[in-house]
Parts: sequence; structure tokens; C-alpha cells
Amino acid sequence: MNEKAPWKEGDDWFVFRDPDEKSYYGADLTEELIDRATTPKASGALELVLVGVVQLEAPQLQVVTVAGVQRTYAIAFLGGIEGEPPADWKWTARVSCANGERFDKTTKFRRRDT
Repeated sequence: MNEKAPWKEGDDWFVFRDPDEKSYYGADLTEELIDRATTPKASGALELVLVGVVQLEAPQLQVVTVAGVQRTYAIAFLGGIEGEPPADWKWTARVSCANGERFDKTTKFRRRDT
């Protein structure tokens, strides 16, 4: 298993993380936007909800083309915390849509010291 690639267990997404690292994380928002037939709001569309990590830069929405398909990602630069991470260790991209809807995309962390 690629230690930086997220994987799905049931309805939850996970990624390995060293508690004190500083890293960029991405969440693919494409399917959620397609399901809602919308796009992110023009401004203020993305905020982060964090448990056991800290935001080191403002989050970004990035639109890229992968294998000819346009995809939308939430990008977050996160730092660690002192001590043991909490049981509900995670980051959530909270997205406000142009059609007035809002959704959360959460990735939980599993500890992997490097």
C-alpha cells in the first residue's frame, strides 16, 4: 500500500501520517460536485475543520485535468501537534457550492512514524 495515497474503509477515507510532519493533503471533490450538479462558490468556497492537526497555509481549490477528465481538489498544508494524536484524528474540507448546498469531505489519519 502506498503510504501517501488515501484508501477507503467502508464509508471512511484514511491516509497514513506521522504526528509531527508538515505535509500537503488533497481531497478529490469531483464526485460530490457532480452528484450535486454544481461547482464551488466563486469565493470563500473552502474552509477546513481540523482535529489533531494545524493549518499552515490557506486551503486552496485546484482544478486539474487527469486522463482527459476535469477534477476538483481541496488542497491543505497541515502541521502536526505535540503529543499523542486524538482518536478522531482527521481533516475535513468543508465546501460551499454555487447552488447554495454545502458538503464535507473528511480524511482520517492513521499513525505511521517515519
